[in-house]
Amino acid sequence: MKNYYSLLLVATLALSGCMTTPALPEHQRPQHWGQTLHAAHNFYQISDELYRSEQPSHELKPLLKQHDIAVVINLRSRDKDSEILANENLKLRHIPIHTWAIDRVDLLKVMQEIQQARQNNEKVLLHCYHGSDRTGASVAMYRIIFQNWAIEDAVREMKHGGYGFHSIWRNIENLFSPENVKWIREQLSNPSTHLSGNEKH
Repeated sequence: MKNYYSLLLVATLALSGCMTTPALPEHQRPQHWGQTLHAAHNFYQISDELYRSEQPSHELKPLLKQHDIAVVINLRSRDKDSEILANENLKLRHIPIHTWAIDRVDLLKVMQEIQQARQNNEKVLLHCYHGSDRTGASVAMYRIIFQNWAIEDAVREMKHGGYGFHSIWRNIENLFSPENVKWIREQLSNPSTHLSGNEKH
């Protein structure tokens, strides 16, 4: 059954042409949105402590060193980082997320890793395969949780910041509710809280 849904998803994406939401023209793009560091790798600086990209390659490694990135959070189901970024003196974190099934527990796990890195004054790179959808959702929640952005502003950057967000993923946009934001804030303020399977929304 799982394979059936995977095939259906692939077919749906193919039919939709993998359409991305339109990026704002450069002259209309707010300066506080992510700043391009290497467009070919979808590599952006989001803040003094957070960066985003596609799957890091050997070509991207010098840029990670240049920007003093210490923690790499991989949101892909596959763990290529342990191969590509081995022996790079980086803390590699793997949080496997399926784009079609992403939920608030997934985003909480990402926020917990970022929270830990912040406490250690470490810079973080977030990535998935293309650095568009799972990464986009995680960055948007970071904006809300740690930078106190309004939900609408964070979602707008996620969709129109030029990172390649795919319009088919309406489930991602639906995650950004006041209820889910409040829940994530509560979990982060009480690290001893144990999550159960019925916490997924």
